[in-house]
Amino acid sequence: MSGGFLAELREVWNRQKKNWRTVVTRQIFNRFFNELTLNYLEIYITLLGAGKVQLGAVKSASGLAQAIISPPLGIIRDRYNIRKIYLIGVGLFTFIPLIFALSPNWYWIAPAIFLSGLAMMIGSCVIICDLSLPSHDRATGKALCEGIGALPTILAPTVAAGLLTLFGGIGIGSIRKLYWIQFFARVVLFFYVYKNLTDIERINTKTDRVNIIRDFQEVFERGTSTVRWLFFQGFNMFTLTMLTTFRYPYVYEVKQGSQFIIGGIGTTMLITETIFSTIIGRIADNIGRKRAFYILMPLMAAANIALILAPSPRWLLVSGFLMGFRMIASFSYGSMTPELVPRDCLGRWRGIVGFVTGLAAIPAPIIGGYIWERFGPEWVFISITLIDLLVRLPLLYSVPETLNRKLKDG
Repeated sequence: MSGGFLAELREVWNRQKKNWRTVVTRQIFNRFFNELTLNYLEIYITLLGAGKVQLGAVKSASGLAQAIISPPLGIIRDRYNIRKIYLIGVGLFTFIPLIFALSPNWYWIAPAIFLSGLAMMIGSCVIICDLSLPSHDRATGKALCEGIGALPTILAPTVAAGLLTLFGGIGIGSIRKLYWIQFFARVVLFFYVYKNLTDIERINTKTDRVNIIRDFQEVFERGTSTVRWLFFQGFNMFTLTMLTTFRYPYVYEVKQGSQFIIGGIGTTMLITETIFSTIIGRIADNIGRKRAFYILMPLMAAANIALILAPSPRWLLVSGFLMGFRMIASFSYGSMTPELVPRDCLGRWRGIVGFVTGLAAIPAPIIGGYIWERFGPEWVFISITLIDLLVRLPLLYSVPETLNRKLKDG
């Protein structure tokens, strides 16, 4: 049975286009080196002198960048060369670790995060996946990206913990060394995609004169349940940004977790993704994206509860294992995003989604910092759980299932 399943995944991989396999390969290695610093960013900012509200304000710079760049980027993607746009973003993304490594205080982190937000949007491979993956392989393809990508990345948190120990423990100087390693790796990966990525095939590139209002109005007219989906994605980004901003400061400051506990949480999250991502992705491609999300919702809530109630640092690993299902859920329901609009609207649609989620990401960490200081750190994660259950779940229920709905060519 397992042999047949693996053979099916191999067939899914082999029948995809070279460009998709190229960006996935880059994503696999990029994710490994991102993980070296990912778990320590918020701790690094606080070590540089930021309080919890200040930490939230700094993290909100990414949402601001996303909100600013998404609408024009959406129009540009529907009209111009996707390969060139992607390479510009990857090139900018390459130099972000330098700013982190050279920052003398937490004020400098804000522009670094702002530029990182711009680079991640411009260099996002999601539009390449939208255009390259057929509907019947979309959730599985995204799961393969996350599942295969998680395999080498499982080692990254432990490697980071070992390097920090070698560098003298958690501290400003030690974390800066991780950013230097990340920088050199990104330089190599940029040249890899530059050499291997070719022009992206697509149908009906827009060539008429730009009319911003009409261009975006067309997306809503031809799309399905677009407004409700934007609300769903907005609340998703709100809770995700709040969670990622305060998860590791909570582990480090409140639960007294060491670098090995922090690394262990990251590792268990990745183990979950590796084991279950392709399974859930295939389920989503068979029974529906929404049903797959309903299955995972209790596990996402349990992750936050386990984080709060953990009696000792070691028990935090249980929370980490359960948190991995939140990422799996994201590409399960995320497969619906390109299936709600015609193919020739994808760039603008992704721009609208990016604008809304960017706006949602701006207040989320600031509100989370206020909740932490005013009501207590546990209430950050309680709030996330309540929003998931009382807001996001009903919103998703109101959106039609998109499985077997083929993208129109316009």
